[in-house]
Amino acid sequence: MEIRRGSFDREIVRKRMKRREQFFFTVALFLVLMVILVPYFWMISCSFKTTLEIQSADVTKPHLTPRWIPRRFTWENYLKVNRTVRMLDYFRNSLIISGGTMFFSILISILAAYALSRFQFSGKDIYSFGVLATQMFPGISFVIPYFILFVSIQKNLGIPMKNTYWGMILTYTSFSLPFCILMLRNFLDSVPTEIDEQAQIDGCTPWGALFRIILPLSKPGIAAVGIYSFIMAWNEVLFATVLTGRETKTVSLGLLEYITAQQARWAGMMAACILVSIPVLVLFSLMQRQIIEGLVAGATKG
Repeated sequence: MEIRRGSFDREIVRKRMKRREQFFFTVALFLVLMVILVPYFWMISCSFKTTLEIQSADVTKPHLTPRWIPRRFTWENYLKVNRTVRMLDYFRNSLIISGGTMFFSILISILAAYALSRFQFSGKDIYSFGVLATQMFPGISFVIPYFILFVSIQKNLGIPMKNTYWGMILTYTSFSLPFCILMLRNFLDSVPTEIDEQAQIDGCTPWGALFRIILPLSKPGIAAVGIYSFIMAWNEVLFATVLTGRETKTVSLGLLEYITAQQARWAGMMAACILVSIPVLVLFSLMQRQIIEGLVAGATKG
């Protein structure tokens, strides 16, 4: 009887601890969502307001208190988003640069990760450590070297690099590759090597096994590194400031043009921010399941 009562008491304590954990997890999740979503919802609200309403808001005056719902709902900010700033041109530039970065990051990281995961060669550990070590350096320390490198290439080889699409794609690809290679290698480590051996027994070459067998099984990891490299290139500002020009300026720099020495067009900037965030939201929504599976597998296996 005492043993049964003790088991019953332990079960009650376990259920109480579980409910307590669920409560704290729910509160923490709610706070995180508030921090992330409230600024975004405020940005959506401001995109439908006039600049006068945004700039005249004053918490000390009841009739000018900031409101979530616009006092005068307007689509003018979206209709004029390309009038004062060439956002559509910057949007095209960002799509080209980010898409190119994603393509080359996926292609190169697949080959490098497959070699690290499946083959043994001298210097493998040193190479892996070198790739990992590049993540320790801040990006700002590479700005001047990249600028000098681009100028030297154009001066000595006659190949223009600064203010070009391929120059920016090369720059962003070089920064996304270390993370992509290491995460995709860990993901490929979770794929049994027996699959490769069976494919080669059936007549596949190592290249055939990679493209016919391994890659279809690695779609979650590929999706994860693809969306990472796309977002990294889409949001980057520092290198775009130094290495781009009028013809290759990206959306991250275009948004800054709404603020000048004479005025700040907050309403237009909010509308442009909403439009700029749409490609990332759409891409992430379409590949959400693969991205989560790839990130979890790449971070925990291998």
